[in-house]
Amino acid sequence: MTKLECFVSIIAPVRNDSKIIEDFIVKTVNELRANFQNYELLLIDDGSQDNSVAVIRGLLSRYPGIRMVQLSRSFGEEVAIAAGLELVIGDFAVVMLPFMDPPSLIRPIVECSLAGNDIVLGVNSGPRLERGLYRLGSTFFHAYCKRILGITLPKKSTQFRCLSRRALNAVIQSKDIYRYLRFFSYYSGYNHQAFPYVTTVHGHRRQPRTLLAGINSAIDFVVENSTHPLRFVTWTGIAAAIFNLIYVVGVGIIFTNRGGDTNGWASLSLQSSSQFLFLTIMLTIMSEYIGRILERLRDRPFYYVMDESVSSVLLVEKDRYNIVSEGAEDPVTAQPNRTSQ
Repeated sequence: MTKLECFVSIIAPVRNDSKIIEDFIVKTVNELRANFQNYELLLIDDGSQDNSVAVIRGLLSRYPGIRMVQLSRSFGEEVAIAAGLELVIGDFAVVMLPFMDPPSLIRPIVECSLAGNDIVLGVNSGPRLERGLYRLGSTFFHAYCKRILGITLPKKSTQFRCLSRRALNAVIQSKDIYRYLRFFSYYSGYNHQAFPYVTTVHGHRRQPRTLLAGINSAIDFVVENSTHPLRFVTWTGIAAAIFNLIYVVGVGIIFTNRGGDTNGWASLSLQSSSQFLFLTIMLTIMSEYIGRILERLRDRPFYYVMDESVSSVLLVEKDRYNIVSEGAEDPVTAQPNRTSQ
């Protein structure tokens, strides 16, 4: 099979994957070597507590085209992927999870992008991974986004995806998009295409997301991408004000006609509790937006790089070397260069 001339960058977040990472690296490098003239495999260590880093370092001198970036602590999968997107240099960037995405699909998903799709989204065509309340909440959230926000989100999407260079440039220009990468294509305007495949768990399966984590992600997404909650606050305030006005007018009429009223404790309690409920909802929503404004004002980096290690050579065709390893002797036997930040 003819090798594709494009430069392909693979981004793989790693966290406590020591039992499977070597097999993933070997299979991925073999696929890249067989199908692409130029490539790189970027492994982002998201604060692993096992010996994943040691295993990867042991492979850097054996396989060309590998880079490893260690984050200072665990920032989460989405942030680790965002770090990789900012650091890769390829014409196409492919995001993969080592424990579930088959390396054999790298060429097909890149070819799908070469066909004119700036963003190719992996969609799990197998059984759904979510269960119970999380699955019910996910269904409700997708329906809310589609009918209320006008945003159609991909169902059963995974982190497996391919981005062209211009789509990648658009991603890294936004400081907030790292949280919602799998939704980016649906409001970016770039051509996108679903890529059905069956996920395959290798060795172990990471702890599934909890319902609370899913709710937090949903709130983040809605607050970042819509003012609908604020509009809800507006209309809730108007409705509460009208209700309160009607209640005050009614009390005045009763007081005038009867010359005083000693009853009405139930209705008064209902009115007070309703107003308190409305105020609580409004304050909760407004606090989310105020908190997001505070995050923007802080202007802190989303992650910190602790260390970076690279193979002896990143571009392996026709003695072409990447600038970070220029001057390396043998692409297989030379020791990896290391830099720290």
